Formats: sequence, structure tokens, C-alpha cells
Amino acid sequence: MAQPLTSDQINQLESLGIDVKKSPTENLKPKKLTSENRNLKSKVFPLLSISGLTILSFSGLLLLKSKTNNSALQNSSDIRNLPSDISVTPTQVPKSIQHYLLTSQQYFSQALQSQKDQTSTIDLLNNSILAATSAIKEFPKDYRGYLQRAQIYQSLVDSKPEFLSQAISDLNTSYKLNSNSSEITHLLASLYAKKGDIQNTLAFLNQTIIIEPTKAQNFYDLAKIQQQAGLLPQALQTYNQLLTLVSDSTQKTQITSEKLALEKLVAQNPSQSNITTTPTTSPSTNIDTTPNLDSPLIQALADSSLIVAAPETENKVEISNQTESNSLAGNSTLSSGQKQIVITNTNISSTSQVYVTITKGGKNQNLQVLSKSNKSFTVGLDSPINEDIEFKWWIIN
Repeated sequence: MAQPLTSDQINQLESLGIDVKKSPTENLKPKKLTSENRNLKSKVFPLLSISGLTILSFSGLLLLKSKTNNSALQNSSDIRNLPSDISVTPTQVPKSIQHYLLTSQQYFSQALQSQKDQTSTIDLLNNSILAATSAIKEFPKDYRGYLQRAQIYQSLVDSKPEFLSQAISDLNTSYKLNSNSSEITHLLASLYAKKGDIQNTLAFLNQTIIIEPTKAQNFYDLAKIQQQAGLLPQALQTYNQLLTLVSDSTQKTQITSEKLALEKLVAQNPSQSNITTTPTTSPSTNIDTTPNLDSPLIQALADSSLIVAAPETENKVEISNQTESNSLAGNSTLSSGQKQIVITNTNISSTSQVYVTITKGGKNQNLQVLSKSNKSFTVGLDSPINEDIEFKWWIIN
């Protein structure tokens, strides 16, 4: 049922020359116009009135008229059609953080595709950095701007190590603003591994596992770093956890083989096998998390050594400044026909304990540590055989 008109609606209709007391047909009859209302009727024609909101037509332009709103425009082009006594001030819509992040990513994607032209690549990367920096300055409490900029710098670290500290700084700020992102913690572990910081690499890998406890790759990365650091009992515990998450038979066989080799090494040192470990889950307290609103740009290069790493190759967690020569654990091969092999290592001394175990080849052979000295040790057999022997070694000081 139609609702009766309110007094305001009646007044509006009567001001437009419509007598609400007459029937609709009488209102449609020609009416003598005065000079005053002839002007109005040429410009204004009522279309509909609902709940105090009247839709009017000014020379073909639809406007909404109410007690609180005199007019509403659909777009700025309508201004040209308005009568001279109506004015509108356009409002500029502020840019969202998504705008800056998308712009930055578009420039970065173009840089990946144009690496043959170093000048073009540098310009695109700088534009990508500037767009990410704009996101940081406009939205300093949003972690995504820092994360975007860190990933740009991370992609350059392999060819330009000077950007490593900037990438770590941005990621630490991103982590401070959002500590529940496994993407951030895993990237931080990767960058600290490049820096050679084992403590923070292990801490952020453990943080990643806490956030994402069912992802097998996280446990595998942690186990490999623990092995490289000589933390074999801890690595053995991590492998045990990893095996509960892996269903692929090939992967399970590989992990089981790694685990058996570690068990042999740990069994040679009972004092180490009884250690119960508490994973390091907190990053070092000397990490600087002061937000950096500005950022260094890439300068023109005198050579062509700039390489931009694709995102899928950036996330490897490997301690880059640890090799067989300064790690506490490692893998070596005694070649076919050789009786012994000398392994150089800065951690070895005459009082160090060294353990070895065969992982492939040399069935029923007695591979042993023949001698130790400062900075090296010798592993070998009583007599050479006609196949390669792959083995793991572990140093305890």
C-alpha cells in the first residue's frame, strides 16, 4: 500500500506547481504560466519523491535533492551541464598501498625480463625501489612495503653483496610489524645464511617451523643447516620430525639414509648422543630493527655484473661462507684406488675428536681417521679398493 505524503513532500510538490489536492489527471492539464514559474519549469521537472528525497531534472541532468544534500554528481564531466548557480569541488582519491606495491612489482618484473640491457634494468629496478619506498613512507606501519623492498634487494645480493645489509634491515622491520609471517622468517633465515650468521639462521628457521609446523621443507632446511654447523644430534631430531611429514617413497628413502649416517656418527660419541636440545627460537638481541624510510638506489655500473635473481631461486637456505674447510661437519669422497685423503679444516687441532661414517660404497670396509694435526686430518683405509667411498665426517672440540 502506498504511504501518505509527508508535509515536507507536499511542500516540495506544491513549490513545483503541483496541487496535491487535485487528481493526477487534473495536474496534467495545461496551466497558465507566470513569467516567474515559466523559467523554473524550463529547467526543473519532478520525476519521483521517496521518503523526503526528490529526484529532479536540470536540463536533462539527474540530481538528488533532499534536506541535507542539494546535489550529487556521478562524475566530473557532469559539471559542464550544471546551471551557473551550482558549483562542485572535485575530491582527489588517495592512493592505497596496493597501488604502490603493484607498481613496484610491475617494474621488478620488467627488470627480470630486460637483463641484457643493463641501463634499462637499473632504471627499472630503481623505479621498483622508489615505488616500494613510497609505500613505506605513506604507510610506515604496514609490513608489506618493507617486505617488497627487501625482496628487491635480496634479488641483487648474489652479484652485489653490498645490498645484503639493506635487505636484512628491511626484513627485520617487516618482521617487527608482522612476526606471524612464515614468508618473512624464511627469507630472514636465507639472508642470514648468506651472511654466515648461523645463530640467526637457526633462530629464524625454528620460527618458521613454529608458524608453519606441517611443511616438510622447513624441517629439511633446518636439518641441513644443523649438519653444516656440526650440530648432528639436533639434526637427527629434526630428521625424525621430518620423516613423519613425508609421504613420497623416494624422498623418505633419501631422508632415512641421511638419518642412518647421522646415527652412526652420533653413536661414536655417546656423550653427544645424550644431549637434549632446546631449539634456538629467538633472534639475536643485537639486530637493528630501526625503520629505514629511505633506501639506496642502484648506481650505473662500469661492468655488466648485475644479475637479478628470479624469486623462485632466492629462498635457498645455505650458509654461504661455510665450506668443508671451516665447517664442523661435512661430506667427502675417497676416490677409487686411493688409500687416504687429507681434509683441511680450520677447526681441527691435535686435541679434536673426528668421527667418520661411510654413506655410499666401501661395503665392509673399515674407514678411519688415520691422523690429526693443526688445520687438517687424514681419513683412509688399510689398502685401496676399486670404488669410490663417500663418507660423512664430524669434528668435536
